[in-house]
Amino acid sequence: MATSKCTCKNEARVHVIYVGGTIGMMRNESGELHTVPKMLAQRLHEIPSCHDLGFVSKKLEEGFMALPAVAGSPYRVIYDLVEFCPLVDSSCMGMCDWQRMANEVGNNYKSYDGFVILHGTDTLAYSASALAFMLENLNKPVVVTGAQIPIFEARSDGRDNFLGALLIAGNYNIPEVLVFFGNKILRGCRSTKLNSDSFHALDSPNLAPLGRAGVNIEINSRQIFRPCNMKPFSLHCELEKNVALLRIYPGISVSVVQAFLKDPIKGVVLQTFGAGNFPVNREELLDELREAVHRGVIIVNITQCSAGMVTSTYETGHALLEVGVIPGYDMTQEAAFAKLAYVLSKPEWDVANKKKVMLLSLRGELTTNKVAKINDIDLIEGVARTLHMSTGLERQQMCSTFYPALVAAAVTQGDIHKLGDLKQYGANLCDTNCDGRSALHLACFLGKLNCVCFLISSGCPVNVHDRFSRTPLHEAIDTDNHEIIKALLKNGAKLNDQPLVQAELLRALTERGKIKRLESFRLAGANLTLADRTGRTALHYACQLGNHEVVEYLLPHYENPYVKDELGMAPIDYAKAANHAHIVTLMRFRENELAKADPCSCPH
Repeated sequence: MATSKCTCKNEARVHVIYVGGTIGMMRNESGELHTVPKMLAQRLHEIPSCHDLGFVSKKLEEGFMALPAVAGSPYRVIYDLVEFCPLVDSSCMGMCDWQRMANEVGNNYKSYDGFVILHGTDTLAYSASALAFMLENLNKPVVVTGAQIPIFEARSDGRDNFLGALLIAGNYNIPEVLVFFGNKILRGCRSTKLNSDSFHALDSPNLAPLGRAGVNIEINSRQIFRPCNMKPFSLHCELEKNVALLRIYPGISVSVVQAFLKDPIKGVVLQTFGAGNFPVNREELLDELREAVHRGVIIVNITQCSAGMVTSTYETGHALLEVGVIPGYDMTQEAAFAKLAYVLSKPEWDVANKKKVMLLSLRGELTTNKVAKINDIDLIEGVARTLHMSTGLERQQMCSTFYPALVAAAVTQGDIHKLGDLKQYGANLCDTNCDGRSALHLACFLGKLNCVCFLISSGCPVNVHDRFSRTPLHEAIDTDNHEIIKALLKNGAKLNDQPLVQAELLRALTERGKIKRLESFRLAGANLTLADRTGRTALHYACQLGNHEVVEYLLPHYENPYVKDELGMAPIDYAKAANHAHIVTLMRFRENELAKADPCSCPH
């Protein structure tokens, strides 16, 4: 088997994995179809449409075959084939077989441009759905196909399916697990078997095909589900085995439901009527569901119909939501089962997070009834792909341009979940813009307390200065957001302005009667008794202007309301000179209070 990727620009390497199924079967003496180990590769060498004997004269590694050149295809497909031992009939397929398939792809991932899996049709959609979740951050096509009639029959859909799958895997950048069957290219986790004796046995009832193979292979590129992060490919082969499919039928007994929900079951795909309807007049059934949910069993509601979606349109469907059953929207039974087994196997998620993940579209497996929004990370990934950026440095340079804008947008929306996603995908939440302003500056200015707390917990410095020497604390002061001021101070924020600068600000605020702003400064650590260059304090100015409310606010914060300026005048002297009798009265009242508290404190 090859260990390095082909560097020839006009060739693509595809790894074929023969699991079993009709596609590679042969007839015995009685005319019955059966599997013959090690025969498929040998016979493929003999079929001109599957192997170009003329290409043998060129450099071709041992064990590889080459498709004939196909007009319109950019790459000549060369492929090798590995076969399961023993070969597995699709009706005998289990989770251990999914793990073998996933490991075979994972162990050879770097050596090939694409993969083809030959599989029996009965459980092909289950395997395709499981692989879609197990192959994380997939960036190459994995095409699953099978047949109703073997490749070697004179009249066969197997040969067309096999050749089409090879061409798709080798020539198209579709980073998904796909199903190719009956000339349709389907998303693997949207596929299901609908017909037992048709060449179009598999279909995708709730999603249009990603492409079709006619005279030409046509791909709907806008339908392709691309990963929303830049993490490297990885395998997640562990699946929760204690998952069940429970199909509701008229008159279903409590004992049947109990059997499906009892320990050690961890998850159940509930197949209900129509748009997710359940016999709500059977309170004993609802009680069983309620009790299972309370124990931590995750129950997902999907429709028994081949097409359509679970909704809460009817009261009989809404009752399940109240019990704690999760809507599966338009997932197929195969996708719902595989996804539940995958999500339940994640040890890093608690039950609450697992329920949230079940509502998300991880691989394009479902359509929610929520209004679709542009995903910021998809935007970055899309730009990278469009510009054909492949090196880490190029992506890093692009992200340094996009991420600050996306972080700012998340802060503006007050969306800490998006901030968390951006952080996970590589955004530095502590970055500053060209003015030296951080996301924390913006969050404080906008009054987004939740974002402020999230950014601080993410390590963003609270005392960072922009090019105007302003800190996040200044922004909180200027918007009189006292809760944010307290949060910043609790995490080490300091008001580091020079005393004369603070005194000038206090004077300006006093002259404008900004009591709330004065209180913001005080909470932030400002000393309201600071004097300016003339020795006058905010209280001097308030008394001179006759601002009764400001004087009344300032007085409790002055231990010495008799402080004198450079001219030897105290605040009360300015009030007398300006004939502000009401201020003089207020000051005299304060003097009397202080005298009673400490007779030695009064100079008069």
